[in-house]
Amino acid sequence: MKRLLLKNGRLILPDKILEQGSLLIREGRIAEVLAAGEKSGEMPDEEMNLEGDYLAPGFIDIHVHGGGGGDFMDADEESWRLAMGTHIKHGTTAMCPTTMAASKEELEAVFSLGRELAKSQRCYLPRFLGLHMEGPYIAESMKGAQDASYIKVPEEERVQELFQMSRGILRILTAAPELPGGDILARAAKEAGILLSAGHSDARFEDVEKAVRNGYTMVTHLYSSMSTIIRENGMRRPGLLEAALLLDELDTEVIGDGMHLPISLLKLIVKTKGVDKILLVTDAMRGAGMGPGSYKLGSRKAGQTVYSDGTIARMPDGISFAGSVATADRLIRVMHKEAGVPLWQAVAMMTKNPARALGEREIGTLTVGKKADLVVFDDQIRIRQVYRDGMAFSLFS
Repeated sequence: MKRLLLKNGRLILPDKILEQGSLLIREGRIAEVLAAGEKSGEMPDEEMNLEGDYLAPGFIDIHVHGGGGGDFMDADEESWRLAMGTHIKHGTTAMCPTTMAASKEELEAVFSLGRELAKSQRCYLPRFLGLHMEGPYIAESMKGAQDASYIKVPEEERVQELFQMSRGILRILTAAPELPGGDILARAAKEAGILLSAGHSDARFEDVEKAVRNGYTMVTHLYSSMSTIIRENGMRRPGLLEAALLLDELDTEVIGDGMHLPISLLKLIVKTKGVDKILLVTDAMRGAGMGPGSYKLGSRKAGQTVYSDGTIARMPDGISFAGSVATADRLIRVMHKEAGVPLWQAVAMMTKNPARALGEREIGTLTVGKKADLVVFDDQIRIRQVYRDGMAFSLFS
């Protein structure tokens, strides 16, 4: 593979922005990170002048349902290509396609297609990091846009059957830890090497403490579909929201689209939780990257019709949100331009942090030896170019 030098860029490093620098790619990996005035030890075969644009690690979205008219629950290759192709154009170079509570047959079809994609890892699509399963072990009281008819309580035999079906392909499971059988689920997930995220949950604080002891490491879309303070006999009892903010063991997903959470709450999360524990996610559905209109949330066959105005998707009641229509670049833009987070920290929330949370050691930072999954963008966070394994992706394909 040719050696490519990306020069005259502003490099977003793990702890700062290098205001002028260059990066050498060799055999799909980062070979050198050079400050202004430093010369490469190798002669590049090709040079690309970034002309002052930012160069960052490719964005990593660990919670995304679809986009570009496709939904991962459709379980067909064209829908997956549409969704993944849409998100890579907006800077996402790695993702965990996300399912919803659904029938056994639908989930089996998704698992099967996921295995095929995992084997091919096509370079013109985002890197496939495994599936994120949202449900079926969630609280009906906090189901959000999930179909209540598929919500279940963990039972040993059924859990083992599900994990056997999803073997080798399931990376993250969102579940409500307070459910009866929660210990069974946590133990089985640990044995299967599946990361657990507390979400769609009515848990009390002590339930979450127990969940952490049982191996939970994340919380799904902070503030959305989760318990908060209630009063019992006059006493205030905190819920999952407060536990997520307080417990250092938990990383927290945040849908930073400026719609799910107002800017004031985004600032509060950063102030209370800290930059290093925030994982920006789109939670995007098939309307992401599309214009206003009606779209199916979930599979075309069994999903429900929701409506997008181009900035947010809503349930038929016109009030409740139905996932998002955001892309990764929008999240970075909102966190930086509106919530006031320094750009290198906003980028870390969607690169370094999710890579660490998933245990991915070869992506997530501009570090020598890591895979050259990269994104180039301007001052307005408009995507100029995307690279995966050092190969440029056509933004207009």
